[in-house]
Amino acid sequence: MGARRDAGSGAGAGGTAASAAYPAHWEADIALSDGSAAHLRPILPSDADALQRFHTAQSEHSRYLRFFAPMPELSPRDLTRFTVVDHRDRVALIVLIGEDIVAVGRFDRLEGTAEAEVAFNVADSQQGKGLGSVLLEHLAAAARERGVATFVADVLPQNSRMINVFTDAGFDVRRTYDDGVVVVEFSIDPTERSRAVIAEREHRAEARAMERMLHPASIAVLGVSSHRDSMGGRILRHIEQAGYDGELHVVARDALELQGHSTHSRIADVPGPVDLAVIALARAEDCIAAVEECGRAGVRAVLLPTEAFAETAGAGAADGHGAAGGRGAPAPGAAERPSLQRRLVSAARREGVRVLGPGSLGFLRTGEHALNASLVPHLPRAGGVALAGQSGALSAMLLGGVESRGIGVHEFVSVGNRADVSLNDTLQHWQDDEDVRVIALSLESMGNPRKFTRIARRITRERPLVVLRPPGTTTAAPPGHDVRSSQLPRRALDQVLLSAGVVPTLSVDQLTDVVDALDRQGVPPGDRVGLLANTAALGESLRGAADAAGLRVVRDERRALLSTDPRFVERAFTSLAALGEVDVVVLAVLDALGEDLSASLARMARTARGADVRLVVCVVTDLDRFESLERATRSSDEMPPLHPTPVLAVRAAAGMLAARRGAVGGDEPASREGIDREAARRIVQTEISAPGALGAAPRALDQQRTGALLETYGLHLLPSRTVSDADDAVRAASEIGYPVALKSTDPVLSHRSDLGGVRLDIPDAVQLRHAFAAMRRDLAFSSADLAVQAMAAPGIPVVVRSVEDPPLGPVLAFSLAGDATDLLDDVAYAIPPLDDESVRRLIDGPATSVKLRGHLGLPAADRARLEDLVIRVGLMAEDLPELHSLVLHPVVVGRGGCTIIGARAEVAQAPNRTDSLRRTLSGPASA
Repeated sequence: MGARRDAGSGAGAGGTAASAAYPAHWEADIALSDGSAAHLRPILPSDADALQRFHTAQSEHSRYLRFFAPMPELSPRDLTRFTVVDHRDRVALIVLIGEDIVAVGRFDRLEGTAEAEVAFNVADSQQGKGLGSVLLEHLAAAARERGVATFVADVLPQNSRMINVFTDAGFDVRRTYDDGVVVVEFSIDPTERSRAVIAEREHRAEARAMERMLHPASIAVLGVSSHRDSMGGRILRHIEQAGYDGELHVVARDALELQGHSTHSRIADVPGPVDLAVIALARAEDCIAAVEECGRAGVRAVLLPTEAFAETAGAGAADGHGAAGGRGAPAPGAAERPSLQRRLVSAARREGVRVLGPGSLGFLRTGEHALNASLVPHLPRAGGVALAGQSGALSAMLLGGVESRGIGVHEFVSVGNRADVSLNDTLQHWQDDEDVRVIALSLESMGNPRKFTRIARRITRERPLVVLRPPGTTTAAPPGHDVRSSQLPRRALDQVLLSAGVVPTLSVDQLTDVVDALDRQGVPPGDRVGLLANTAALGESLRGAADAAGLRVVRDERRALLSTDPRFVERAFTSLAALGEVDVVVLAVLDALGEDLSASLARMARTARGADVRLVVCVVTDLDRFESLERATRSSDEMPPLHPTPVLAVRAAAGMLAARRGAVGGDEPASREGIDREAARRIVQTEISAPGALGAAPRALDQQRTGALLETYGLHLLPSRTVSDADDAVRAASEIGYPVALKSTDPVLSHRSDLGGVRLDIPDAVQLRHAFAAMRRDLAFSSADLAVQAMAAPGIPVVVRSVEDPPLGPVLAFSLAGDATDLLDDVAYAIPPLDDESVRRLIDGPATSVKLRGHLGLPAADRARLEDLVIRVGLMAEDLPELHSLVLHPVVVGRGGCTIIGARAEVAQAPNRTDSLRRTLSGPASA
């Protein structure tokens, strides 16, 4: 009755003949402000009984505030009116916890207008958990999709909670008082404030959920056995050995006592509340049943270390549909054979439980209230680094790497297959933690990279974020990682991560080198680099490594004497650091096997701190002496980071400087005048509503429609006309005006004069007839029509693309046109909407873009007009999720403007974006 609806089970349920298909993509799992979870979906006629139970359970006061009159129960007519909707002009969403409706929100369009009346009702027991604001976000997103522009509501003056839902949402709300009722009216187009409100509420809810999970006051362990090395037994032992000071319980059915603890046969038998359940059972089916039992007992956080769910990388990963939340129709057969991992997430969300795992190594925390709820046998050294990984193997490697360097850890989390809790959640948690100086992550897969980069932008303004992306050429995910497949090359995601200000690394060693340097010394104040060596050969190695890393070397000193007395090097370093000309010094020392160097390095580190200079050291010496220096470095935070080779020292310094660069662009995206979004939506909706379009492959717009769509965003396509014969071509040229171009409409040939697909600067009808005949003869292998087009001013041809990528959402790509770009993949990528700095960085991204700045004495192109065009394409891609792809090829950028020569556009049903203007828990598709 109140259960979630399967995403693939039928369309148009409960509606009239004019109803829209059941909007499965509106379904979502949501985080509540107390850290728990719930499920949101469109209402169905079968929800009538559950809706009646919800209504009658409300207090008389709540019912009066909603309906302005006493209404002890809903009449059969009311139940039909409230549950039978058309999902277009009458929309209702419900929120479920278990089988129970806990909130209802709806809008009804005012006939013949773009306005709709909106209303909410939240269960008395769930007040104060943010359900009203979440419903408003989801209703606004659905309304915009249905062409509604404005919400209105009549609210009783004493209903302050509901009035606050509207006024606190960030929209421009207008309030009037009429006949004893407060009339609220506001446009539902997103504003900067509404976006900020959504992001802040999302941050608070997800941070709160992680706080509850990682800082439990009571823990229950399920799966402990009499075998000492059982998974549950080891985690129980590690919790005890770390000195956990909360309540600790053991749940087992086959023993009265295990490892000194009295057992409980069921989680429901545990006295008092349980904040965290560790379910260390071997079978996936047993884990799912245990999660459901925990949810019914009031447990809101679960840790799953089992690897039994690794088979679930299948259905949905390729087609972009997630596990829970109804992200579109599942792949054929998926509804009948849901994966175990998806069943796990569905069960957890149904009961309001957050899950860490499956396949998680666990988590740990050092410090005053230490906790080791993991398979790691002991706690690492306490410190200021927050560490998170995905798979158990790579997570263990990260912990081993930081421990080998003596890096202090504040918290460590392994999210495993991140079926629910993801690395995004850990970032939300650590953003406000003042004890965290550096954050380090390993990313084996990303399901919601758009959200990850949004959060990373905030974090990198305050502290370094170092990310390990294991080498590879594809975006394929490991087993058990259920993600949406990207259409883009791996380096597109790499560029997006860089723009968010993260420090990229390719190995555990590189990550730990960079984290060690940043944790010891912090981010450099500037990018000026000084090199210092006590031999010419070492100096040359340093300079070569620095140049290869792209460092800005301002001082290169090789005059320090090779001597058994380290004070010669100290003096040279002091002279270099004290001048105020450098921000980072990379020191390379050939050990003359004299005095122990540890005291000398400590003194130079103190000098560096006094001069606000970062010091990275390479010492070339024998094995015993180097190991002695390593031990001294590990045991003291006062020592500088130490490396055995110049390349490794420079690599660490480069990582520190990368942390200084931070995110590209600011919070305020660029805006433009002359944009008609409603007209654009009408064009797109007309195409995707055409007969046969529903559920079909992307639909290509013809040139007329493509041009009209571009015009709505202030972009002008150079006039052209498809022609059938030479006479038709002459007529078209007469209308357009000579000189003209004649080109093939074949996508491969349309811009390739070298392949005979284009003839330029045709001056008159005679030449046009000759050109038409010649092209028909030379291109006999192609059945594509020919087109006549006006000539553009000379300039540099570039290509601007947008694509709706399943995990990333809208993505822009920029390159220069030509074979070199295609062969070398010299393309830059960015996520819209863009600000001015981001646009400039995107255009400067390709190596060949140097031509736009003036090359070999040629005049520079009109960058301002090109930037304006890219911004407008980005706004279009952001505003229209139905725009599957747009290719402007070529755009000719001249000295005084740019001209769009060719354009292709495809539209499709709107995808459920992973990071849209409505808060969701995206389950297996989160980062």
